[in-house]
Amino acid sequence: MMKAFKYMFGIGAAIVLLGTTIFLVITYWDKILAGATAGARVATNILNQFTNDTVTADDPSDYYDL
Repeated sequence: MMKAFKYMFGIGAAIVLLGTTIFLVITYWDKILAGATAGARVATNILNQFTNDTVTADDPSDYYDL
């Protein structure tokens, strides 16, 4: 009987954890994306420093259509 209670408690805890994770991701999605794009900008700047890339902002041929 005790083994069954431990099993049910584990499943319940996993469901609560999954629900909490989904709630937090939905709530803070804007901040998550802002952090990810900021990190991508920093990584791009670092790579540009290593490769000596001189991309001009007005030249449309410098951009790739992803």
